[in-house]
Amino acid sequence: MRIASKKPNTLKLHDNISGSDLLLYFRTPTAKEQAAYTNGMTKRIRNKIVNCTGEIRQKHGKEILEGWREGDFGEEVNGKAAAVSSVPGNPGYREDWKDWFQQYNADLVERVAIHAFENTSETSDAEELPGEPDPD
Repeated sequence: MRIASKKPNTLKLHDNISGSDLLLYFRTPTAKEQAAYTNGMTKRIRNKIVNCTGEIRQKHGKEILEGWREGDFGEEVNGKAAAVSSVPGNPGYREDWKDWFQQYNADLVERVAIHAFENTSETSDAEELPGEPDPD
């Protein structure tokens, strides 16, 4: 059952750069954001159609990103690894956490966008779903 909720969604990824599993939190896009995302993938410039996929994924992924699991991201400070937090009041919290995250983890911003805007479900014609009417 899909539950309408204001709670953040979770995207679990295996990061090939760090070799670790990461958790990212994001909110469900609104209908208006979904339409803007889809409509913004291309634009017409005179008589050419221009692909804007990367820019749109960056823009909208950043907008819906709500944070990450504590301890999953960090930066080097005085030669040592220090955790960066997206939670106000926590050690390592950065007020500019979204900008910081996008600067150093642009690939993950795009993954959030792809997951939230493009890959929210899969079509399954292989088997009958419970409650589905019999085709015969």
